[in-house]
Amino acid sequence: MKTISPDDIILQALEHYLAVRQLTHEKVPVTILHIDDQYSFIAQGMGDDKLDNLWVFDIGADKTADGYFYHNPPTPGEIENAIMVVEDEVMPLHKLLIPNSQLYTLDMSVREIAHLSAFKDSDQGKILARADMELVFNRLAAIITGRPASSDVLPSDNQFASTLLILREVMHHLGFMQITILPQNN
Repeated sequence: MKTISPDDIILQALEHYLAVRQLTHEKVPVTILHIDDQYSFIAQGMGDDKLDNLWVFDIGADKTADGYFYHNPPTPGEIENAIMVVEDEVMPLHKLLIPNSQLYTLDMSVREIAHLSAFKDSDQGKILARADMELVFNRLAAIITGRPASSDVLPSDNQFASTLLILREVMHHLGFMQITILPQNN
């Protein structure tokens, strides 16, 4: 976990936070997950115009895939190694997060995961339950352990696998039962 964030990441986190805040109630704690190519961040806040916390992680869709997945699909051992790294980045936050916060994202990659599972539409966005995300991860695990990839519609690139892995570890280890995926206004 990095403790000093470059200005562009801070600005990006604030933009994501303000976009989420437009659709949520004031004084309700929100947590935003963003999985970029070379890094990820979690931002949190209670107010309507400023972040209370920002954590930047040295894990991302491309960085994790390139650093730990040498096969396509990755082997079970490669997945386990990546899980350990992601856990080490994410788990220290468990006691630092604002309690009773709801998890949000603007990421198209997480929206893609939702479309591969059961999800609910709400007035805020698409809601992906942790149990449904786990079913997608189990489908990936079946392919990794030998089921023909052609028997499923999951994307076959390792960036998809690393994004799913990061999402899974964040939701599991930080105790989020669901994530709301909001549309980006870009």
